Amino acid sequence: MAAEMQAVADQALPKSDAAGSERVESDASAVKASKPPAVMEAIEDAWLRCGVSTQLLEQQREQEGRLQSMLLHQVQRQIQTVVRGAALRCMSRLLHLATGGQNGWCKTVLLFDRYCGEVEIALDLLPMTCVAIVRIVSKMEQKAYPGVPESCWNVCADELRVWLMSAGYQVPEATEELILEQEMAVLRVLQWHTTQPCAQQWSLTFFTRFALLAGPGFQRSLQEVEMKLLALARAVIMCQQASAMLTHGTLALGLLCVCMVEAGLLPLEELQPEDFTAEEWRNLYMESQPSGMAPMCRLTAPQWAQILEMLTLSTGAAPPELKASARRAGEALGMALRGIRQAQQQMQARSGAEQHSI
Repeated sequence: MAAEMQAVADQALPKSDAAGSERVESDASAVKASKPPAVMEAIEDAWLRCGVSTQLLEQQREQEGRLQSMLLHQVQRQIQTVVRGAALRCMSRLLHLATGGQNGWCKTVLLFDRYCGEVEIALDLLPMTCVAIVRIVSKMEQKAYPGVPESCWNVCADELRVWLMSAGYQVPEATEELILEQEMAVLRVLQWHTTQPCAQQWSLTFFTRFALLAGPGFQRSLQEVEMKLLALARAVIMCQQASAMLTHGTLALGLLCVCMVEAGLLPLEELQPEDFTAEEWRNLYMESQPSGMAPMCRLTAPQWAQILEMLTLSTGAAPPELKASARRAGEALGMALRGIRQAQQQMQARSGAEQHSI
């Protein structure tokens, strides 16, 4: 099928003459309309067979829109950064216990952030809440925790429990009855809406659709971009609670754009937000990169124009949305990078103080 899709992609994408590349249409629907019906039908059929149809993409975007609207119109409660970080580390350990891996981590954090945004979380029940959310996700992933005894849940959540007790909270041990009660409490607050697409799901949808357009010769580059995107998404999610301004869908889309630039597949200036100068956009991008450098696009204008059009088709996002999402992701990455550097400096300072005292 890969060879077939390469041929389809070759027909679907615009050809450019020596004078320069064709400009990408300003809207995803306009791009589709410019393709021969038979070509788009073949592409849509391939996407459908791989479980990433345009209908699925539109459903995910509708879900994201509803969540964003809800977040905009509610008083968003913020959990303390240090408390949230401890809870996320706890849930990472619990998730490994329940499923044997970390595939559901983004979904777990998204449910946790949504729950914390709705209620004033009781810190004495925080370890129990972490266990409850991980168990909900493991059931959704159909990787339920067969035979995991109560003692194991307590062991995995013990570090968080001890930390809270040192701060003066009376934290009960997890029992099956209490865990089930907390599961129901979480589900009621979320109104049983637990299938909101997370950053990992968005990434899978985007990259599967893009890969079918790009063909087999592009797979290695795409795999590297996807791995980088997921690593960056985890870093941002660890540092920032999901919000109306930075939903998981916006983050995944923006990071996809940023990673395409870093991989040399798109020129940075093509993603410059409308209200940014070239210098402002370049500075924002460099602040989001550990190297502090802006890469050069290694493709010709006709080639990167095709990449940009495939990006529009595979994400369903028009260029203005790609630019806005890249800006949000760049700002979030910069904030996460500054937080990581600050934490490293604090650790080095403490280590230096301890050595000096010795």
